[in-house]
Amino acid sequence: MKSIYIVIALAIITLMATPMAGNMSLGSTSPAHVQSAPIQASNYANKLQNVTTPPSTFPTVKYYYGNGSSCSITTSEWTSIFKNVFDDRSIVAYNFSANSTQYLIVFDITYTGLNPYGVQYVNALSHTGNLSKKNELRAFWMTANDTSCVSGYTNWKAISAGAFPGFSWSKPKILPNYVTEEYVGVMVAVVASVFGLYFVFNRRK
Repeated sequence: MKSIYIVIALAIITLMATPMAGNMSLGSTSPAHVQSAPIQASNYANKLQNVTTPPSTFPTVKYYYGNGSSCSITTSEWTSIFKNVFDDRSIVAYNFSANSTQYLIVFDITYTGLNPYGVQYVNALSHTGNLSKKNELRAFWMTANDTSCVSGYTNWKAISAGAFPGFSWSKPKILPNYVTEEYVGVMVAVVASVFGLYFVFNRRK
């Protein structure tokens, strides 16, 4: 008889844990990808231990838009983009401005080229026009729901959680509230099951 109760308790715990595991994927639909521009991601090996502090200047990236018009993103423009987009706490929940390596959102770990998300973002810029706060934000939202390199996260969710969307090794610093709440729910179910079994096994006959 006791084994039946144990099996039932384990089944309850499993059923409670399954939704949480499924939501950890944070899956979402992705819009059509931005057309390729003449920009490629760096092939440098993306290893966490090789990350260094950023240099004083960043590589200039040129993109084309409209009828042959072009725009160059220099160090000052990169700084402006981060201020207008990635450091805006109303858009990105995580405070990347406090992180000296925040430019890894778009660059590879050597800061000499773009990572996959950086490529996506600049390609999106090529479909918005020249550099302006409006276009920089439009480019961000164009790529927000695309799948990032961080397993189970879109670009926006990865950045908001404190992860670099262009690196598979990057881990979120914060978890979504509903994942935390479901984790608490699972723990409550486990405790309740344990107490239930205790009283079942120790009740007076």
